[in-house]
Amino acid sequence: MGLFDWFSALSKGDEKTAAANVQSGGFKEEGMVHGLDFVAAIEAHRKWKERLANYVDGTSAEKLDHATICRDDQCALGKWIYKEGTQFVGHSPTFHQVKAKHAEFHVNAAQIVEKVQTGNKEQAAIMLHEGSFAKSSRDVQSLISKLYMETKGQ
Repeated sequence: MGLFDWFSALSKGDEKTAAANVQSGGFKEEGMVHGLDFVAAIEAHRKWKERLANYVDGTSAEKLDHATICRDDQCALGKWIYKEGTQFVGHSPTFHQVKAKHAEFHVNAAQIVEKVQTGNKEQAAIMLHEGSFAKSSRDVQSLISKLYMETKGQ
């Protein structure tokens, strides 16, 4: 599977196919466009689910701070959105969808951390696996993929 096929699968919500192909050895093509490595951005946000799952079940040694996590301008994608992204693709409706869903993703991730810290692990697990975080995670991956394909002219 090539990079465009991977992005296409993700943009259609086919996470299983996309995940299997990332684990099988990467891509020959480059995912860097206008200063953002789109593959790394998607993978970083995919890994949040595992990090949060470990946090919810108590197997994580990480000290997560909901006040930091809720900020959508701290990760590589967020920094790009507020700088190069706005400059190069700020005219795109898909870019604005990415920006909104990315902010929602971080708010939802922070809410999971806050729920764990206040002793509500059951509700945190629901948010993580089938609730607002699960949906925003799928949406942000799909929209990043869609933006990549639009940016590359496909």
